[in-house]
Amino acid sequence: MEKPKKKLLHKLRYKYRLIIINDENFKEKFSFKLTPMNLFVGLSTAIVSFTFLVIVLIFFTPLREYVPGYTDSQTKRNIRYLLYKTDSLEKSLQAKESYYKNLLNIVNGGSGISDGTINPPKK
Repeated sequence: MEKPKKKLLHKLRYKYRLIIINDENFKEKFSFKLTPMNLFVGLSTAIVSFTFLVIVLIFFTPLREYVPGYTDSQTKRNIRYLLYKTDSLEKSLQAKESYYKNLLNIVNGGSGISDGTINPPKK
C-alpha cells in the first residue's frame, strides 16, 4: 500500500515544460514549468474563484431578479398592496350584490333580507 501512494505522489511532482513558440520564426514567446499537482491546484482555484464571482454577481446585483422565486422588496410590497386592494373590492362587490338582491326581493313583494337570507316573495 505504501508503494502506490509514493508512486502517485512522485508522478504528480514530475516537471513538464510548456513552451509557446512563434510558428514563423520559431522564437519562444512563453515558457512555463508545470507539474500535474500545480495544474490541478491552479485549475481548482480558478473554478472556485469563478464560482464565487458568479454567486456574488448574482446575489448582490439586480441580476438576482432573474432567479426564480427571488424578488425584490418593491415587488413584494406591490403584491401586498394589490392583495389588500383586491380584498377591499371583493367586500364592496359582495355588499352591493346583497343590497341589489334585497332591493329586488322588496320590489317582487318580499319583506327584504333578514339575517342574511332572502325571503321568497309572498303570493
